[in-house]
Amino acid sequence: MNKSDQITMRDHNQRLVLQALFNAKETSRAKLAVDLNLHKSTISSIYRDLDKLEFIEDLGEGVTTETGGRKAKMIRFNRNYGYVMSFDMGRHHLRVALVRLSGEVILESSEAVDDMSVADVIALMGQHIKDNKHKKHGTKEGLMGIAVGIHGVVDNNHVVYSPFFDYSQVDVAEKLEELSGVHVMLENEANSAAVYIRDYHDYLSTDQYDSLVALNIHYGIGAGIIIQGQLYRGMQGRAGEVGRSIVAMADQEPVRVEDLYSEDAMLERLAALTGQPVANRDAFVTFANQKSAVVTQLLDDWVMGVAQVAYNIIQTAAPQVLFIHSRFIAEMPELLGRVVVAYQQMNPTNESEILFANRSVYEATLLGGAASVTRRILDLDNLDLKFTH
Repeated sequence: MNKSDQITMRDHNQRLVLQALFNAKETSRAKLAVDLNLHKSTISSIYRDLDKLEFIEDLGEGVTTETGGRKAKMIRFNRNYGYVMSFDMGRHHLRVALVRLSGEVILESSEAVDDMSVADVIALMGQHIKDNKHKKHGTKEGLMGIAVGIHGVVDNNHVVYSPFFDYSQVDVAEKLEELSGVHVMLENEANSAAVYIRDYHDYLSTDQYDSLVALNIHYGIGAGIIIQGQLYRGMQGRAGEVGRSIVAMADQEPVRVEDLYSEDAMLERLAALTGQPVANRDAFVTFANQKSAVVTQLLDDWVMGVAQVAYNIIQTAAPQVLFIHSRFIAEMPELLGRVVVAYQQMNPTNESEILFANRSVYEATLLGGAASVTRRILDLDNLDLKFTH
């Protein structure tokens, strides 16, 4: 084996060891050698290098073996190594979280951005960066990267299209990198939600899904797609734009899925039907709780529409599971069961599941983005990692 091959193999083995440390609640050098089928001397050498970089947390001695052997020193990835900042750049709110590389949230907040321009929102993000970039928050390295969830199409770290903000005159990643001095990663918010489900395993099933779709029904409608464990973006990042699917034509103009079933569309439809303003989701839920015939009929239509969208996605992508992320369902949980029943009536023999990860509705984009930028920092992009809340 020539020297370049040795370096490549060494780098490969080091990434495997770092992955194993990251995923373990606790392990030891001996267990790493067995689990990874590597010689103990290789493990010891890599251990020394990672320990020098302070990637390793010493957990103390383990239990004595049955044969009375020496207690092993238990170790894992250093959960206080550093943190990332993650933004969800929504239409009405800017959400932000500081997240340790291992996945735990340090702090989280949300601010209204109604009537703000993209420059105003970036200035607000810049203030968060300024307030935190010199703070360690209990970690060794402090801020190491930034993720931004975009409600629109992202390609090569640039916003290609968004219905909510005009990004044409600003390079978000470049601007935030100038302010922070760390790498900034932009990603479509539904893609980040799919990464969150994959990396945080936020579902009750003990199965490990490596083929899934996250259907995000918020201000718009989009889908994040994981195929064989990897995020699928499609050409120019345009995969998953299901909200732009045309369902009808009216006056020679297309009627799209999100024109009917997104949160904003439902608020507008209810206002038109009742002749009363419906300012936000809370107002919609208040109307729904009154169980008037108008709201009941509108929700019946929403349930059937979402079931049809789920059916079409499953017929096209055939995932093991489709997760629906909807704040309507979070506020009105009975809607999920109705969507599932409607879907099963359309497709009684299909084995794809429909699930709702309740915890992730407000955090999925933030934590999925944090996971993606952490992978980049650790150079573990394509390996299976298990992040923790």
